[in-house]
Amino acid sequence: MPGLMKTTSDITKTNILGYTRETLRAKLAEMNIKPFIADQILDWIYKKFKLDFSEMVNIAKEIRARLEEAFEIRFFKNIETLESDGGRATKMIITLNDGKYIEAVVLREKKYNTLCVSSQCGCPVDCKFCLTGVAGFKRNLESYEIVGQILLANQLGHPISNLVFMGMGEPLLNYDNVFAAINLMNAEYSFHISKRKMTVSTSGYIQNIKRLISEKNYINLAFSVGHANPSKRVVLMPIESRNPIMEVVALLHEYQTMHNRKLTLEYTLIQDKNEDDQAIRELSNISKYLKAKINLINLNPHPKIPFRPVTTKRLHEVRDLLENSGVPVTIRFRKGDDISAACGQLGESCLG
Repeated sequence: MPGLMKTTSDITKTNILGYTRETLRAKLAEMNIKPFIADQILDWIYKKFKLDFSEMVNIAKEIRARLEEAFEIRFFKNIETLESDGGRATKMIITLNDGKYIEAVVLREKKYNTLCVSSQCGCPVDCKFCLTGVAGFKRNLESYEIVGQILLANQLGHPISNLVFMGMGEPLLNYDNVFAAINLMNAEYSFHISKRKMTVSTSGYIQNIKRLISEKNYINLAFSVGHANPSKRVVLMPIESRNPIMEVVALLHEYQTMHNRKLTLEYTLIQDKNEDDQAIRELSNISKYLKAKINLINLNPHPKIPFRPVTTKRLHEVRDLLENSGVPVTIRFRKGDDISAACGQLGESCLG
């Protein structure tokens, strides 16, 4: 597939992925190339998924030669794909240009595809029920590496219409690159995906929730609760010690009063840890205060995660308890667990 793994050893070239239309037009103007060429380049990349200047045939050959000298369309070093037996998920194992690994997952619905996007290589948050935390933190992804995941999915024949930042990493710990990528993917000249079809998951990083508020930066959020009781949450999610859930909830309440975007509480059920009736009542109280939907996720097991999921019977009992308390609740059914692509399972390729 042309351009899929395009790399270069010429460090003087600038990577064109991640340029906005405005910044690319300005760069071309410095090179005495007419600004409309930027529109043609972006159309080839984001609409036709061509990553080689030689294929951009509506651009004059001499200009293409100059572009080739000045820019590279650096993508990823290598990719592998794994298909779920049920055909509902494709995991992309991506080798970055520095040799590190990330994973992203295409989730197939009847009428559309969702891409589960990674924002970091590994994760520093260390939620005890998530394999990505076991892999440890390597680095933040650049905005072009985030955009590259959806570009790759489309190039592999999986048209993407919805995005969830629920892959590897804590998106709000890579705020600038994540929202640069979101704004680019939302742009009309790029993938033109509505922000209402994008969801950013967070374990509750207070500093950048405040930044969302101060910048009036509105997006669908999904807050990973773990446990509504702070003393029990900190055992599962060490981030609690620095970002107390009660402060997070207060900030989310403020944020939600500013817009009408969706808020979801993600709750991973763990046997004997957070599935007792009292824990569910505390979760229900937070949901009511925030007017948020609850998404129940039965733990996806892995040999390196020291917990077990609840029984199917208990999963349904918890759902019924929440429904009877008057809060909206859904169950996220497993997709791709046979290829370690389900929620909380990404990062196996990083373990070595």
